[in-house]
Amino acid sequence: MSLSLAELEEVLRERRREAPPGSYSATLLSDPERVSRKLLEESFELGVELMRPEVDRERVASEAADVLFHTLAGLVGAGVPLDAVLEELAERRGRPRPE
Repeated sequence: MSLSLAELEEVLRERRREAPPGSYSATLLSDPERVSRKLLEESFELGVELMRPEVDRERVASEAADVLFHTLAGLVGAGVPLDAVLEELAERRGRPRPE
């Protein structure tokens, strides 16, 4: 069974509301600087993996999962719904590209 981004977003919203003790997600959601630092770290690691002469697909998938998770945590922490991001992407699709 795969987890959709919408389902992950809902899990993160629950962690924010309930803030269970010992929850990594809850600590991220309560500390914008921490989630920002983790997102920067994970994005860098993904970039490194993508630059390798021989790409390890499993490592790329793992790092991409970290980037998506921390991105969603940042969005939930900032009160920005994933749908707002998807709407922005949809709008961009219809815009002419800058030359």
